[in-house]
Amino acid sequence: MEKLRAGLRGVAESISSEIKDNMVLGLGSGSTVAMLLEELSRVLVAKGISVSGVPTSTQIEIVASRNGISIVPFSGSVDFVVDGADQVDAKLNLIKGGGGALLKEKVLMGSGKKIAVVAGEEKFAPRLCSGGVRVPVEVVPFARATVKDRLSSLGGDPQERLLPKGYPQYTENGNLLLDTGFKPLENPQELEVEIKKTPGVVEVGIFTIKPITVYRVRDDGGYAALK
Repeated sequence: MEKLRAGLRGVAESISSEIKDNMVLGLGSGSTVAMLLEELSRVLVAKGISVSGVPTSTQIEIVASRNGISIVPFSGSVDFVVDGADQVDAKLNLIKGGGGALLKEKVLMGSGKKIAVVAGEEKFAPRLCSGGVRVPVEVVPFARATVKDRLSSLGGDPQERLLPKGYPQYTENGNLLLDTGFKPLENPQELEVEIKKTPGVVEVGIFTIKPITVYRVRDDGGYAALK
């Protein structure tokens, strides 16, 4: 991950130009976001800009607090969302949820006035689900079997996410995750809607929210802003 730090430093400078004093940031989860917040907080402090944040996981709450971003409860909207992605397609649709925080992440993205997503160049593909990347589906435990059947009927291969010792992994919301493989997606939005219609599904890790800016970070320290 450290190979991305120089690029993330540049992204932080770019993002900081859109952040004003007293803004509320929506903070996605994952190691890339954690590193970006470290860089962003330094820039904001240097500019004398104070912000607060709504974290989507305990991990990010700790990182944000450690870097001077005060934590506030979610009040229905945020000014600016900063997040990562497990995969990005040619139309800037996303797969997210590798860290299990997809529900809160989608809620924040849906309420954000501006959205910035950061990903290393290896996360980009022509279509979602290329290269065997799976779609996380958060499901209430009671509906585990029926949702698996539904995902299979949609052409998916659902696999329950397990801890190293073989026990089910639960989200911070108390739900299970079904990591589901599909053939590369022709129409991500259509599949997102179909999965969400299934009783017992809490959220699906296909994100088709627009408009967003996606920062493609290169190992050489450069980056490109895609819209």
